[in-house]
Amino acid sequence: MRIMVIGGCGAMGRAMVRDLLEQPDVTEIVVADIDSKTGEEYVKSLGSGRVSFRKVDVRDRKDLVQSLKGISVVLNSTWIELYMPIFLGALEARVHYVDLGGLFHGTKKQLQYHEDFKKAGTTAVLCMGASPGMTNIAAAEGAKKFDTLEEIRVRTGAKGGKGFAYTPRTILDECMVKPMVFQNGKHVELEPFTGFETYRLPDPVGEVEGFYSIHSETLTFPTYINKGVKHVSFKVAFSASLVNMLKVLKELGFLSPDPISIKGIQISPREFLDTFLGMQKVPETLDEYKSFRVELIGMKQGKKARWAYETVVESNREWGVKATAVWTGVPASIAGLMLARGEIKQAGVFPPEGILDSEKFIKELSKRKILIREREIIES
Repeated sequence: MRIMVIGGCGAMGRAMVRDLLEQPDVTEIVVADIDSKTGEEYVKSLGSGRVSFRKVDVRDRKDLVQSLKGISVVLNSTWIELYMPIFLGALEARVHYVDLGGLFHGTKKQLQYHEDFKKAGTTAVLCMGASPGMTNIAAAEGAKKFDTLEEIRVRTGAKGGKGFAYTPRTILDECMVKPMVFQNGKHVELEPFTGFETYRLPDPVGEVEGFYSIHSETLTFPTYINKGVKHVSFKVAFSASLVNMLKVLKELGFLSPDPISIKGIQISPREFLDTFLGMQKVPETLDEYKSFRVELIGMKQGKKARWAYETVVESNREWGVKATAVWTGVPASIAGLMLARGEIKQAGVFPPEGILDSEKFIKELSKRKILIREREIIES
């Protein structure tokens, strides 16, 4: 099987590539990127004849579709603005597709292509990183314990690491795009930086302070976890220093999408910020831990029940890959492998909880030392 990782030179992409490289039935891993120099150097550093590089401009549909010929699955590890061109390119090429999640609105748009992918006999698994991704798997597995579900809460956080944990433009979106929650059976739009809550995650992450953030779990859980859920919320915890910095940038107008003229050049403050921050070197420290808790509340045999699913993921020092990349890239690799091996039979567009066997997926994660633990919460 041949699997392509677009954006394979980035942090998440490198985690995908390293996991795929450990699977003997993967005959070739194609690292695709627009940066030939970085891509060729990275592939050379791996020292494997099973990994090759291909320069691909995903904005050139003809080039993209041509590059996908003979590929079993394409893993999309680019930023959200490039999701749709790659997604539609995979549809045209009739190649299975996996991405890391379109922050609610992008995912909603992609799901509208379900019948197109179904007609093409091709499967797209969306939102298959850590959160969304593993959180969806955890929620699907937990839902089995309930007759009916009232509420699902997703809480994430981290310890260690420096600077932006992943693409700055994605973090800016997670913090500044108005978050969506599912309340009383309806989606509700909230203001950024609201709903601050202190919660505890597994050690060594411990106690963190999170807030509402735009994420796809609140979109897909009510539809694909069909147990009558009425409330779904997602909160993320970033460092206090990062949150304070973003608040200042917002107050100064640096997050505005409205273009201004500088020496005859039209550019928005947000566009400048995305470009400038993206040029900064990411700190190489591997001292990082990532964690989530998915909490489900509902009824079982006439009694109220409450279960939590939790994980904590550390950096992979052998790969030289930070925890953020490990817990995002490895789940995407697993989904891609399931598609390439023919383990997923349904065609169409799905979130993880709508297509993947949660029990089997959790077992695959455990083989990679990513453990999702369950515990019943007994209320006093």
